[in-house]
Amino acid sequence: MKQKMQKQIWFRSLLCLAAFLVTAAAIFTGGYVNDNEVVEVGGIAGKRYVAPRSVENRIATEQVQQAALEEIGLLYKMDPQVKEQTEAQVEGFFEELNAAVLELEEAEQAGRELDFEPELTLQIPMAVTAAELQAYYELTESGRAQFEKELLGILDRAYEERITEENLEKMREMVELEMDGTLWKNALLRMGKDVLVAVLTPNLVVDEDAMAAAQEQKLAEVEPVMVLKGQKIVDEGEIVTEEIYAILDDLGLVNISYAASLVPLVGGCGVVFLAFLAMYLFMATQQQRLLAERGKVVLIFCAYLLALFFFSVTSSLTTYYLVPVSLFAMLIAILVRVKLAIILNLFVAVASLFVFNGTGDYLVYALMAGSFSALLIQYTTKRSRVFMAAVLTGLVHFVSYVTVQLFFQKAMTMEILQEGAMAGGIGFLLLLLVVGSLPLWEAIFGINSQYRLMELANPANELMRRLMIETPGTYHHCLIVANLAETAAYDIFCNGTLARVGAYYHDIGKLYKPQYFSENQFGENAHDHLDPYISAKTIIEHVEQGVKLAQEHHIPPVIIDIIRQHHGTTLVKYFYVKSTKEKPEGETKEEDFRYKGPIPQFKESAIVMLADTVEAAVRSSFSQGKTAAEVEALIDTLIKDKLDDGQLNDCRLDLKELESIKQSFLKVFNGMNHNRVAYPKEEEVKRALAREEAKKEEKP
Repeated sequence: MKQKMQKQIWFRSLLCLAAFLVTAAAIFTGGYVNDNEVVEVGGIAGKRYVAPRSVENRIATEQVQQAALEEIGLLYKMDPQVKEQTEAQVEGFFEELNAAVLELEEAEQAGRELDFEPELTLQIPMAVTAAELQAYYELTESGRAQFEKELLGILDRAYEERITEENLEKMREMVELEMDGTLWKNALLRMGKDVLVAVLTPNLVVDEDAMAAAQEQKLAEVEPVMVLKGQKIVDEGEIVTEEIYAILDDLGLVNISYAASLVPLVGGCGVVFLAFLAMYLFMATQQQRLLAERGKVVLIFCAYLLALFFFSVTSSLTTYYLVPVSLFAMLIAILVRVKLAIILNLFVAVASLFVFNGTGDYLVYALMAGSFSALLIQYTTKRSRVFMAAVLTGLVHFVSYVTVQLFFQKAMTMEILQEGAMAGGIGFLLLLLVVGSLPLWEAIFGINSQYRLMELANPANELMRRLMIETPGTYHHCLIVANLAETAAYDIFCNGTLARVGAYYHDIGKLYKPQYFSENQFGENAHDHLDPYISAKTIIEHVEQGVKLAQEHHIPPVIIDIIRQHHGTTLVKYFYVKSTKEKPEGETKEEDFRYKGPIPQFKESAIVMLADTVEAAVRSSFSQGKTAAEVEALIDTLIKDKLDDGQLNDCRLDLKELESIKQSFLKVFNGMNHNRVAYPKEEEVKRALAREEAKKEEKP
């Protein structure tokens, strides 16, 4: 348990630290920096800039220099070694080819079969086919020498034309055409072309030294483009280009105020840090139960990040009427609780003040709009009220903005009214956006808003309809338990809707075997002929079956927790005692007759347990004619039994709240069992009518 608490502390501490760091980043990139930034590329110049001194326009100079360099073009030089290396490759090729021919001649003299597909290790990228080798073999020795000489001659003439990388392909085509003009056989023509194309290499290469010298001379001739002292750089309202930005940067006119703004930015972060520290201490000391619910903690964190995103996006605005200041407060109010939303709105307003770089009027507006929005959104649980709540929220934003402006501007203008109307429109849309996004928040974080709970409370719901048709006794029992639980929850300031819905569904597991539960039995008791252990097991199973059924129908986890916890680990006393009487001593084990638990972990779950416990017993007592004092004593006994059995150890109910719960139960039971006036009998009504008629006849 201690280790689990330490993990929770670390988790929420890390989230709080992460939220602060993100806020600090937003401050350093937010409204204050935007207001103090002199100029940026693509932006609008806020004033006319004139050069305080002469300075080179680097970008314009670079453009002129680049144009001058492009005029030079490429400079080449002849590389004589290329021709020598190429001729050596051709000569080496023919030496290896002649060696292969010599081997063929020796094979012919020895009377062996000639193989025209020898393995040649050529040093040029080509291959010699059998047909080409055979054609070369059939030449005379002088013919072979002539063939080699002719190839070298074609190469020599090609290199005289000067070959570059750009005309290499054209020269290859030329040597192939020249080869076609000879009278050699086709196979030799193909081999000659392959040799020439493979070895042909550019003999004109770029002269790096000459290029460098030419470029240096050309650049020396280029005069730098200057911006003279007193010359206009950019006028107010003009677009700041990269060239203009570079000039301003060289003159030291860009972001000259950022260093000066660093100190107030650090101060703003310090104030926000103190606000976060205060918020953390408040949550740790006053909201311990909430901090134990990881889903809600993560929800608050994500809602803050969403609000911070909108604060950052709107930080570049010059006025704040379009800033969604109440978004966070509305989300927390409808998804967690209203009181917490109003308190946290204070800290969020302070943080957003530094992100937006607002002043006192912004802070007052954020506090007023956020607090009222949190209060108003709680009335949207009914669909018919959503539009009216949105209208009122918009009105609150309008009034808050206008009145704040009246105080700080000390004048009423049409512009203030127009901006106030825009602020009202933002408030109206924000409420609709928050209400419309509830299903998304519920699905992601497993949070159960009042909307979702009200949907589950609808009698037309599938499970409720089945309960009403298949187990009418259990359905009636659940209705009474729901009335008891909701009343008690409201009286101790818990979630009454959650208690009611949990009570509606707490016994849905009885749909599994309804005839085994007394409220659904009409006649013979199914347990009369069963072993007590089997009877107890069947009774206990309704919890597991209820959990299974709820999961199949995608009932929210918190309702499933109530189903699982509403009996805790209590003992099924009737069948336990019956078993001890019917079976030998020691054969009956108490743990076999206890529910599997766990015991209630939160107040609403415990309230449902107590309401479920007292409902049948108290209803039976009233039917037996017992007095209110006797019923109150019975409820005291039933609650004390749960306390003594340890069933309320983890739900955080104190004795004062238990007393309030008891009084709430009594209030509901007294309303259900009030004394009615006895209706007169038919004979008495007839006698009264007869007397009335007689009086009328006596009158003259």
